[in-house]
Amino acid sequence: MKKHKFQQIRVTVNSPGESLRLSAQTDKQYARIRGIYVSLPQESLIAGTMLGLKVNNQEIFEDLHEVKLLTSGNQVAPNQKFFVFEEHLDAAGSAIEGRLTDGASSDPLQGDLPTEGYPYEAKIYLWLSNEN
Repeated sequence: MKKHKFQQIRVTVNSPGESLRLSAQTDKQYARIRGIYVSLPQESLIAGTMLGLKVNNQEIFEDLHEVKLLTSGNQVAPNQKFFVFEEHLDAAGSAIEGRLTDGASSDPLQGDLPTEGYPYEAKIYLWLSNEN
């Protein structure tokens, strides 16, 4: 069996400022979640976007965790893009729950909401591993 797998969770954001719940289960054949990477189709969508994440009801990121801390641009080598978890997080069929909130302001005082780039698909990659 392979030692690593990159499991993808996809979330479709239909409108600016939308907040969406996500739910998934990790692959049962892998022991731990080693890291996370969030990919958005345009760099302009990163600012203000938030991700909350729980693994087996254990909070990993509160709902207001900025996605810009979990993503990187093309200038970063592919094998260095992931935010690596220092602690051991169980995979092996673990329940993944969370919330992705689009960064576009829904505050009417901020002016017109952007419409370009919607809908889009956010991809959350979990780096699963059987290594310690």
